[in-house]
Amino acid sequence: MQVAFGLPWPLLLLPLVLGLVWLWYRRRQPPLRNAAGLWLWQKAIRKGRARRRFDLRLAMLLLAALLAGLALTAPRVSLDRPGELVLVLDVSASMAATDVAPSRLERAKTLARERLAASPRAVLVVASSQVQTFGPAPGRSLLNQLANLQPAATGADLPAAIARGRAQLPSAPVLTITDQPPPPQTDGYLNVAGNGSNVGITAIGPGFVALANAGPGLWRGEVLVDGRRYTLEVPASGYASLEVPSSTPSARIVGSDALALDNEAGFSRRLVRVEVSGRSPALERLLALLGTSRGSPAEIAFEIGTPRRSPSRFTVFFAEQARGQAPVFDVERTLPYLRGVELVGYSLRIPPRPEAPGWRPLASSETGQALAWYHPNGLYLPPAESLQDLPAFPVLLYNLIAPRGELRRGLLNANETLLPRPSPDRPLPPALTVEMAPWLALLAALVLAAEFYLFQYRPLRGRLQAPVAQHP
Repeated sequence: MQVAFGLPWPLLLLPLVLGLVWLWYRRRQPPLRNAAGLWLWQKAIRKGRARRRFDLRLAMLLLAALLAGLALTAPRVSLDRPGELVLVLDVSASMAATDVAPSRLERAKTLARERLAASPRAVLVVASSQVQTFGPAPGRSLLNQLANLQPAATGADLPAAIARGRAQLPSAPVLTITDQPPPPQTDGYLNVAGNGSNVGITAIGPGFVALANAGPGLWRGEVLVDGRRYTLEVPASGYASLEVPSSTPSARIVGSDALALDNEAGFSRRLVRVEVSGRSPALERLLALLGTSRGSPAEIAFEIGTPRRSPSRFTVFFAEQARGQAPVFDVERTLPYLRGVELVGYSLRIPPRPEAPGWRPLASSETGQALAWYHPNGLYLPPAESLQDLPAFPVLLYNLIAPRGELRRGLLNANETLLPRPSPDRPLPPALTVEMAPWLALLAALVLAAEFYLFQYRPLRGRLQAPVAQHP
């Protein structure tokens, strides 16, 4: 049970009001002292035996003033009664941080265990890159699933987790326990973040390692790369990079901090499996130079011909024939595999229009003629032999193949390395809230009515009904 005051400042005036009531009552008339004689009264005072009788009327007046003063503060009494609950628990990588003992996730489990144990029907939603739900079921039956949860090496999609939980129990309030800022979709929010420092590896690739610093101050430390120590400084809440000679580096931060999941990372390469349908010597030579291998299932396919379907895997089509040519005037620049691919100004053969739906122009001439096409899952280009002498052709194929052959381990989302900080909790609203002001005012009125009846109305009525003395 919780008590809150809408207007707490009248509480400061209560002692003054009670004092004024007492003074008004005492000065209204001298109190009557019943004594057999004045000398007996004086004798009792001298011996310390005088006794002040309990004044019921004064007590009732003070009680009425107290109740009326409390009513002016607009008090509310809130009761938390166990009910249905959707509990969303964040198990992202940052929840493994130990700046809250023993860890953020263990603290979150403790808070979740208390709520689940009291709920007669609950849903436990585990939020990571993939959302997992348990229930609806009695809350106590979900404690075993709660105890087995471990932090994942990914981020958490809290809005999706909240939506999944609401679908399971539409009428239940949603309580989210996380170290991130409160999502707007939740009804209640408990934060388990700490203020610990953390430095982690956020990127690694051929010849470089990048670090992020979640702490409030400059970090100076060492990074061990392929057995060699490097000294590095990372600014507060910022990033720094380190150039290394290895094309496949393996790195580790020397020392320990709040989050150990991002202290080691490695980069390596593997051959990308491809499939080629049709014969194109220019394409075959370039694929061999890029270090691909033939195998099934392939990660990328190359076909000779016009697209007649929407590809289910990433497929690069090369036209068999083309009519005429035109210089490239504009290119769709939002595609990541066009980075470094310079096509503007070069002349391309004009391939036939794709027969399948969903294809959009990749490169176009000044008159708007499409010279190449793209699809969310593919590319359609002029004949490979007409492209083999363009500098952009090997760069384009490299951009398509190289990322599929890169292997990175130990990297977390940068937002997880830059540890979330504490935010104010927003507990679930109480199940029942009672406004006490009307009831206190009613009780004050009843006390005043009782005082009037006992000490004013009844004595006056008694005097009016007293018998008149008979004279002979």
